[in-house]
Amino acid sequence: MQQHGSGCTLSEQSVSRSNHAHGVALPHHAAYLSWVAQTGLALTRSRTVAEVVDAIAAHLNAAPFFSRGYVLLVEVETLRVQQEVSFGNAPVLAPTLTLDVGLCGQALEQKCVMASSASGVSLASWERMLATGSVLICAPFFGSRASGVIVAALSDNTVEDEDVCACLQAAATLTGATLNRAAECETQLHDRMRQIDQVHTERLALVGRLTAALAHEINNPLQAIANTLYLLQHRSLNDEKRWRYLAMAQRETESVIVGVRRMLDLYRSSGQGKRPVSLRQVLDQALQQAADVLRERAIDLHCDLTPADLRVLGFVSHLRYACYNLILNGVYAMPHGGRLTIRTYQQIDTNVPLAIAEFADTGAPVDDADLYRLFEPDGPVRGETNGIELPLSYSIIEQHNGTLTVHRHTDEMVFRVSLPIVNSHP
Repeated sequence: MQQHGSGCTLSEQSVSRSNHAHGVALPHHAAYLSWVAQTGLALTRSRTVAEVVDAIAAHLNAAPFFSRGYVLLVEVETLRVQQEVSFGNAPVLAPTLTLDVGLCGQALEQKCVMASSASGVSLASWERMLATGSVLICAPFFGSRASGVIVAALSDNTVEDEDVCACLQAAATLTGATLNRAAECETQLHDRMRQIDQVHTERLALVGRLTAALAHEINNPLQAIANTLYLLQHRSLNDEKRWRYLAMAQRETESVIVGVRRMLDLYRSSGQGKRPVSLRQVLDQALQQAADVLRERAIDLHCDLTPADLRVLGFVSHLRYACYNLILNGVYAMPHGGRLTIRTYQQIDTNVPLAIAEFADTGAPVDDADLYRLFEPDGPVRGETNGIELPLSYSIIEQHNGTLTVHRHTDEMVFRVSLPIVNSHP
């Protein structure tokens, strides 16, 4: 500690040391040490920048050796006050205050604790109003997230000495360190909230796609049921026709139940219950399910499946349904026949090896500007498709930590499924 007249200031070397906890200058008086400890304890409970500033101001107000003052956060380049909290009976500051002159300006410039009693120190007008005949002590703090000063007027019965200066320096050092921690916590909190918002948005998009899918799934069966009930009520039917219509209504009702259950299963799915499944097995089952429609539409099917056993983590029924929908998407886009090519391979030039399944068809093309909208329920449709196959497949692949993309290649529309490999056998 260097003495200037009856005032006090700290050397540059001391200030450099004060940026580290083990180098903070501490008072010798037991009561002052107790106050510093209590101040540090209070700051540990602060979680935001506002809480830190309020906590340090409250403890400065409770200190018997300071009568009034401010905790000021400043913009480093301009030294303009961005936030201020007063304690004691400190007068109101101008809203555009800048700390480029006066005691606080010199303390920030020299990066050390300064007192108004030091030789060569001139006070700004607002500092003179704060002092009102008392000695002012100013302690700056510097951090990666926040910088500023604590300026306080000594109480009437307090004698300016090294312990008082050390108390304010310790308070400033603790404030700077706690502000850094609080700012980091706030940044992490904001990042977390953004992640939660993103997940919520994706969840809402998934609900929207599933709702649209559910409407498509149950609309046709409900119309068939309504027509059947109308005929049963308003037409004179023999027993054979009556039983046939009742059987038709029962089949359509069961179709609605199955569709709703499938949509609910897709919505409720989580990571639990997933297991490694063979992509080849999934595709074989999807092709078997689509065999009739492939044959009816005279689709020229080409399969180029890798002999490697590409295994992915997921639900067999869901992945089969996604692949079945991708097959139907290609079939419905080729009402007069065409070529559907299904190929699989492994991609290893990524952080996690990927199993790739591509569905390429020669059906109705889509403009490049509209490709990204194919996976939306109200997006463009291809041929006779009802427009829900792709949004459903997109949701299922997304739930399996994979991606579904589309691009045009010569005369083909290529839909590409990428799924992380969990185990692979050559």
